[in-house]
Amino acid sequence: MKKILLFTLLLTFIASPAKSQNLLGAATDVYVMENFTNPGQFGTIPLAGPYYPLGTIITGSAPTMLGGDFNDAGELYTFVYQDPDYVLGTVDITTGAINNTVTVSGNVGGQFLNQLSYNPTNDTFYALSADPNNNSGTQFYEVNISTGVLTPIGTGTGILNGVAMEIDNNGKVYVADANTGNLYIVDINTGVGSVVGNMLPSGTYPVRNGFSVDPATNVMYAVLLNSDGVIWNKFYTVNLANGELTELGFGGSRQYSLFAIKGESLGVNKNNLTSVTVYPNPTTNRIYIDNPTGETFNSVRLFDLLGKNTGAVFSNGEVNVENLVKGVYLLQIETKNGTTTKKIIKE
Repeated sequence: MKKILLFTLLLTFIASPAKSQNLLGAATDVYVMENFTNPGQFGTIPLAGPYYPLGTIITGSAPTMLGGDFNDAGELYTFVYQDPDYVLGTVDITTGAINNTVTVSGNVGGQFLNQLSYNPTNDTFYALSADPNNNSGTQFYEVNISTGVLTPIGTGTGILNGVAMEIDNNGKVYVADANTGNLYIVDINTGVGSVVGNMLPSGTYPVRNGFSVDPATNVMYAVLLNSDGVIWNKFYTVNLANGELTELGFGGSRQYSLFAIKGESLGVNKNNLTSVTVYPNPTTNRIYIDNPTGETFNSVRLFDLLGKNTGAVFSNGEVNVENLVKGVYLLQIETKNGTTTKKIIKE
C-alpha cells in the first residue's frame, strides 16, 4: 500500500542542519481495480473521498489486476490471471494496459494468487496466495519480477485466508485474515504470522480486499468488505499497533482487487552529481562516500522519509548510521556544483 515507494527525490537547499523538511508529499489518490462490474474499471479514488464512484476512470475495460504495488522507480506491478496461468506485468497507469509480462511459476498447491507488495528496505516484491474455498491456509512468497518465479518462504503463514497484504516503510509485512478479521504481522524470513489485533470481529469477505501504505507518512489505508453476505465496502486507516480501524467513508457495493498508493515527490530541481557514489548499500554501520573528482562538500546530511535530519555524523568520508533504526533514509550531499540525494537502506 506497502507500500510504499521511494522515488528519485528532487530536493531544494536546506538552510539549517536543524531544520526539518518534508521530502515526500503525502499521497492524494489510490490506484484501484474495480472488478464488480464487467468489464472492470481501473482508475483512482481520492484518499480524502468521496469513495464511490471512482474519482477518475483510466479505462473501463481493464483486465482483472490481482493485487499490486509501486516499486522504488514508480512502476506499478500486478498479477493477472490468463487461464490457465498467472502472469506478472507492469501497469501503464495512463491507459491500464499490462506490459512486460512473464508467466508466474512456483505457486504452492495452485492457490489463488491475489496480493503483491513491494518492500522498500530491500527492493524486493513479495506475494500472498490462499484458497478462499477450502481455507487451506495462506502462503507467503518472495517474487522475482524478472522471471515471475515465486519462492515460498516457509511452509505456511498460519493464517487461514489472507486477503490483503502490505509492507510498510520499515519492511514489516501486514496481512488481513478474512475468516477472523484479524490483522497479522508476518515474519519476512520465516513466513509465519502473529496476531496484532482484530479489525473486523465478523471477518471480511474472502476475496477482493486491499491494504496500501502512503510512503510519505507510513499510514496504512485499507478497503475492506464485510462478510455478512451483502457486499458493502468501506475505506479505513489501520492502526498498525493494534489493528483498530478508523472509518473514512462508505464505498458502495463494489469489489477492489488492486489498491495501491503511488508516492508523490515534491518535484523541485536537482543536480545528480553522478561522480559521487556511496557504499555499501544496504549497510549496518557506516556509509562511505566515493568522491573521485574531489568535489567540495558544503554539507552532508541524512534524513528520514519525513524529512527529519537524523543527526548522523559525516567525518573523513563516511557517515555513521550504527545507532539508527532499520529502514530507508535519504543522504543529501551539497556541493558548489549542485546537490545530489542517495537512497540509503539501513539493515
